[in-house]
Amino acid sequence: MNKEGWKETVRHLSLEEFRVLQEVIWEEYRAREAQQLGSLRNGDWVEFEDKHGRTLRGVVTNLNRRTISIEVDHPPGEGIGRHWRVSASLVRRIHSGEVTPAGLPSGRSRTDTPHRG
Repeated sequence: MNKEGWKETVRHLSLEEFRVLQEVIWEEYRAREAQQLGSLRNGDWVEFEDKHGRTLRGVVTNLNRRTISIEVDHPPGEGIGRHWRVSASLVRRIHSGEVTPAGLPSGRSRTDTPHRG
């Protein structure tokens, strides 16, 4: 079903049916988010799209409760921040482990950086 079809279906729901649907969707979203977080490890290479539609790639540096901290590799001068916190649902793993996959720029995770307490 396309977006307009879903809109039409939702318009015909009672308030109680809509509330139940919202609860079911939220539970499913949380379950998928947790599954995604569980499948990632520090050092994994991932990609995601920013709000401007650019695909960014980087190394997972920390797994938080609902977000993933990523150190992004990009060409200098693009005006893209180097450290990102991204919802787990927006991230796709492209390579596991500490080794940089072929064709990607070499990154350095925060775990490699000395502590600046």
